[in-house]
Amino acid sequence: MRSYVVISCLVATTHALAAAPTTTPRAPLPFTSPKKVDEALRKNDPLLHLASRLIRDVNARRGVRSVYAWCRRADDVADEAGVDSAQALARLDEIEADLRAALQGAPRNAVDAGLAATFKSYPKLQIEPFLAMLDGMRSEQKPEVRFEKFEPDLRLYCERVAGGVGLMLLPLLGAADASPDTKKRAVDLGVAIQLTNILRDVGGDAVDLNRVYLPLEDLRSTGADLDDVLVGRLTPEYVETVELQVKRARELYASARLAVPDLPKSSRLVVYAIIELLEAIVDELEKRGGDSLTRKLKPSTPAVLGALVRAVRQSYGGGG
Repeated sequence: MRSYVVISCLVATTHALAAAPTTTPRAPLPFTSPKKVDEALRKNDPLLHLASRLIRDVNARRGVRSVYAWCRRADDVADEAGVDSAQALARLDEIEADLRAALQGAPRNAVDAGLAATFKSYPKLQIEPFLAMLDGMRSEQKPEVRFEKFEPDLRLYCERVAGGVGLMLLPLLGAADASPDTKKRAVDLGVAIQLTNILRDVGGDAVDLNRVYLPLEDLRSTGADLDDVLVGRLTPEYVETVELQVKRARELYASARLAVPDLPKSSRLVVYAIIELLEAIVDELEKRGGDSLTRKLKPSTPAVLGALVRAVRQSYGGGG
């Protein structure tokens, strides 16, 4: 359950290399070709797939999709139902070891080979956001997931698992030397997208995985009952709690918009598209009266088209 701000696929043409044997079953390797990565991006993150097609530079598009492939592999491990926490932690450790090996010139599989090629093409791409993402995923591997407050608890989690994606993408979008303010707003975009994903998936996370990402402090302040959330029961108090998160998400998207004019012109359209397409999920949530417990959120085709029109207008100076 994460959101991956446009990330794509140069999952290189290398064949997967054998990794050292381990007593724990290896982390699944779902992507062994660029075609499979593209198919997965289209299926699992259709809005991001649409946005990624707006990246003009072919190498950047491939690099972005290689980042997606790596993130997707880690996310699948973190959210896999029926896998105990010890096994999930071992697999996340394996993914980190595979990444380090790949960056030292010895990739063990096609996903890491593709990502290593991206690191080589973009020398200012840093490993730290990737490691932070794994740390965020490790923090979820327990019988129940709860967050007391938005600041610092949920915010820190969102920064780890998604905020860093903005930092991963800046070098690929020609903004490796972005100002500290632009980098901060890139993190805000990742946090906004993760918060959007949390709102979209409340029902499944709570009922299937015993994970409640809505801050407990907010649930108490609105009078919402945690037990209602855990069984997927929609109440007015739950809706009020959702409205608090919607307000935060919109503030974060607004912050991210302020950074786009500082990006290279060739990258502005795709970033505006990411913002508008993902915020369209928030729009849909509000149209449904805050109900993300009984149905999964998906913007309508007119809403998607409207988001793209707004992105084009902003990109070419026409406002929203």
